[in-house]
Amino acid sequence: MDDTNETPEILVETDDRGRVSLARLGAEPRSRYLARTDPDGTVTLSPAVVISELEHRLLSNPELVEQIQDNRAHPERLMKLERRPTPRG
Repeated sequence: MDDTNETPEILVETDDRGRVSLARLGAEPRSRYLARTDPDGTVTLSPAVVISELEHRLLSNPELVEQIQDNRAHPERLMKLERRPTPRG
């Protein structure tokens, strides 16, 4: 192992149902991964997140993302909006 950022290899063994525990490798509980199996049997797990369709559409619009980043960099542009009270009854 040449890369000092790599963790040491750990032998894992599947249980009767073919499962392994990723906790021994430092995986946090309830983590999500994309899994791929190569023809040689290598299993690759890549950390994954799930986002909503709306967030995906927003992040796919570079002009909007740039506008949001620019506005966040300049909080003095914020304007307070007066809200009308909601009628009760």
